Amino acid sequence: MNTAQNPDIAIVGMAGLFPQAENLAAYWANILGKCDAIDEPLPDWNADRFYEPVAETGHADDSRGGYLERAKIYTRRGGFLRDLSRFNARAFGIMPVSVASGEPDQFHALDLAKSALQDAHINAHEYCPEATGIILGHGIHPNRASVNGVQHGMMVDQMLDLLAAALPEMSAERWRELRKQFKSELLPMDADSIPGLVPNMMTGRIANRLNLMGPNYIVDAACASSLIAVEHAMQELRLGRADLMLAGGVNTSTPPLVHMVFCELGALSRKSRIRPFAAGADGTLLGEGGGILALKRLDDALRAGDRIYAVLKSIGQSSDGRAKGLMAPRLEGEVLAMRRAWRQAGLDPASVGLIEAHGTGIPLGDETEIQALRQVLGERQGRLPDVALGSVKSMIGHCIPAAGAASLIKTALALYHRVLPPTLCDEVRADLTSGKGRLYLNTETRPWIHGRPTPRRAGVNAFGFGGINTHAILEEAPGQSDEPLSAFLGRRWKSSNELLIFAQPDRAALLQQIEAVRERLRSVPAMDLRALAAELWQQRGQGAQRLAVVAEESRTLETRLAAIVGKLADPARERLQTRDGVYFSARPAAGRVALLFPGENSQYPDMLRDLAVEFPTVRRGFDFLDGLYAGERDLAPSQAVFPPPTGLTAEDQQWLPAQLQGMELGSESVFAADQALFALLTAFGIRADAWLGHSTGENAALVASGVIRLDQAGVGACIRRMNTLYQELESAGAIPDGKLLSVGALTLQEAQDVLAADARLHLTMDNCANQFILFGPAEAIAAAHAALKQRGGFCTELALDRGYHTPLMAPMAEAFRALFAEVDFASTEQILYSCVTAEPFPAEVEAIRDTAAAQYTRPVRFRESIEHLYRDGVRAFVEVGPESHLTAFVRDILRKRPHVAVSCDDRRRGADQQLRHLLGQLFAYGVPVDLHPLYGGTLEPATQPAPYLSTAIPLIQPSAPMMAQLREWLVEDRKVSSPFEDGEKSPAFAKGEPGEIDRERTPALSKSPLDPKGASAALTGHFDLMQEFLRQQERVMSAWLDRRRRQ
Repeated sequence: MNTAQNPDIAIVGMAGLFPQAENLAAYWANILGKCDAIDEPLPDWNADRFYEPVAETGHADDSRGGYLERAKIYTRRGGFLRDLSRFNARAFGIMPVSVASGEPDQFHALDLAKSALQDAHINAHEYCPEATGIILGHGIHPNRASVNGVQHGMMVDQMLDLLAAALPEMSAERWRELRKQFKSELLPMDADSIPGLVPNMMTGRIANRLNLMGPNYIVDAACASSLIAVEHAMQELRLGRADLMLAGGVNTSTPPLVHMVFCELGALSRKSRIRPFAAGADGTLLGEGGGILALKRLDDALRAGDRIYAVLKSIGQSSDGRAKGLMAPRLEGEVLAMRRAWRQAGLDPASVGLIEAHGTGIPLGDETEIQALRQVLGERQGRLPDVALGSVKSMIGHCIPAAGAASLIKTALALYHRVLPPTLCDEVRADLTSGKGRLYLNTETRPWIHGRPTPRRAGVNAFGFGGINTHAILEEAPGQSDEPLSAFLGRRWKSSNELLIFAQPDRAALLQQIEAVRERLRSVPAMDLRALAAELWQQRGQGAQRLAVVAEESRTLETRLAAIVGKLADPARERLQTRDGVYFSARPAAGRVALLFPGENSQYPDMLRDLAVEFPTVRRGFDFLDGLYAGERDLAPSQAVFPPPTGLTAEDQQWLPAQLQGMELGSESVFAADQALFALLTAFGIRADAWLGHSTGENAALVASGVIRLDQAGVGACIRRMNTLYQELESAGAIPDGKLLSVGALTLQEAQDVLAADARLHLTMDNCANQFILFGPAEAIAAAHAALKQRGGFCTELALDRGYHTPLMAPMAEAFRALFAEVDFASTEQILYSCVTAEPFPAEVEAIRDTAAAQYTRPVRFRESIEHLYRDGVRAFVEVGPESHLTAFVRDILRKRPHVAVSCDDRRRGADQQLRHLLGQLFAYGVPVDLHPLYGGTLEPATQPAPYLSTAIPLIQPSAPMMAQLREWLVEDRKVSSPFEDGEKSPAFAKGEPGEIDRERTPALSKSPLDPKGASAALTGHFDLMQEFLRQQERVMSAWLDRRRRQ
């Protein structure tokens, strides 16, 4: 509730570091691209030292009793930062020696804090230090610095005390030397490194380096730490004690000791796989990462013109009280936190569209969270579930105190880009999809279509060990203009093709430019194609010799360019086009451009989905459609166009496609798609010289061309009125039922006698030389089907059952003509053609209305209309709608005559891929295009990565020379006093090989500490243990030292 006493909080900047994601853009791209970032750690993590494999039954695979050895881990996998753990100490004025032995989280947090301010476009002189603070969630876990301190302060001396007790004959000088050598194997510990040992120095260091004079402290609330820290920061802003706050959570180091704790609890997955809310999930996996948010009061952010990712409404907290145990979740506690959050915000949970769950993959936790959400959200109001559920832990693991920050950043980006992000899951657990709950697990990247008057809203859960529960409510920012996704990311959001263009005044210059690009590709085999594509566009020439190439990787591009060079060596070649995306023209195509708008039967589930994710212009077309009937229908249009990927019954899966083909959704969904694509093509600078609508696509052409002059609200009202008229006519029995038959491989002339044989058959569409559509009663269509098939025709019954474009639709045409009398039609300079007459629309307004209404009772003469357009000088035909039926018709009509026919959509390629082919083809053939929306501006130059920052815990790794020295001392000192006879070796070294212990001859430990041979046996046993430890460590440490030397 945004009041003066309780103002809303804006997220104006963010920074993140997560597995396989070095920054915010990479993190978001990985999420949308369904990247599984779970992996094994780098060698310096010493996995071999701590790993003990366990079968799915929970029994060990070794011969030592059949159970997991204590202080071991049974999975190597997790969400590790690996070589993304980097920090430039000098950039912050920090001595590198203090970084090497400090807590890694402190330095990552400093880097993230600076990045969050930079993302908010806030420089050091642009904020008031006295009114700026930092609060971070952080766990007090063992880490590189603390373990190093324990080794320095305790472990070395304890080990030496044990050795001294077992070897009293060795001199004090020997022990001092040995202590010195042991200490030298550890990281330095001095005045420079001490701050790195103190946990709260994480925020103190940030405040010091960034000159923040507001509050600085850390919060440890286990897995809820980040949300608690953000809630504290919100209070600082709401109470007026700060104007800018940084908050989040950092956990960039999960050493083996942390994994051991979770293994002891049985919480880690024995399958080494984290799949929240999945059937068969058996536990979590830990992750490393950190995220920091820059927060302001919403009104301040709006006044400053800040980019606002999302608005924080409230964060509710609760504790489990007297639950089953400290580690077990409690349903009542989770419900309480959620209800408190919604009550504090003054909002109804019915308005939520996305829940980012705590979702760890631990079965009991997931089950409890589902039950809690069901209680809070209530039952669905329509037929289908309407709240997307997800957990980013499925991709990066459980980042413990930073888990909430990972979730908040993901959710804020989802609101900012209006995208429903996916969660990795193969099979959803049954209790999530059963009954009438509102939740469905969102397993695909989908546009967040929203037509309600309220903003998009989302909830974020974070539940911590010890019974601490938090729930955050976020909503989209008011009045924010969203940008194309690729512009935000600086790259494509998934692996797909890039469009590269070349233009030069002559063939020689074009070939020279191609060779220059090939040379760059050979010198940098893994070149960023998007950066190269943007560069070629920004530095484009204006010549008539034009080439466009669509490629998905640099190696593919180089191969295609090599083939192109060979073909263009022929000066007589003026055109080149290949299926895989090569388009060349030696001179601009002389001719005009026509936009073709398809009608019903081009719609299909998930049409234009990826384009709607990437380009807000496309998504807004479907927002408009949902808004037409917000709250009035049991099925929102977007639920049919973009159906939930999970949570549907078998009956739902059969019912939904039928709804999309029905009158209520069919024509409306195609109209929305047509308008959305028209807006997108306009953004790319494509302008039409002529317009043509096919069937009900004529309505889209009337609006797009400006012949119908209505704003969006007026268009919506007109659509609603047309729908009401249709329903009234249908209820009155005035809409004829029947079947539609598509006929191919026969000309219309070859079928004329079949049509003439039954007066109930009607020609509804003449699409091209090899396809026409018939309508009639079921029995008449069946007879025609058999007769035409016998003549060699390919016949298919269509899903539509309406007799459009026949005299039987006269009642509807009359009703629509009356409606059109109330609509503002205008004669424009745009040349709009009609498939009713195969001629341009008349100039007189009343005649335009008559022609528009006549489409419902007269056949679609598409073939004749294209011929007329061609005679009038049109040479480029662009299909503006879902599917590519019209493009295929044009190619069949014009055959080998010079022309370009291209669609915005291609179900085989996907609409996002097809867009690149469309733009490339039009560019090559001289149609003006603007590729700026693909790139969004100048790309930032690549920078050198910062030095590697190891998060590994330090281990004493005595070298072979050290052990040889120790054995030499042992032999020398035993000459003075030895429990063995002269010349006899200790049983521990009976084989005589350095570092090799003869376990068979090692005597049993004496129960009497006074027995000298017992003392020797104790020493032998200790060396046995030490040598086993050292052999396992030597390989790991050598690799680590080698890497340090290379750096």
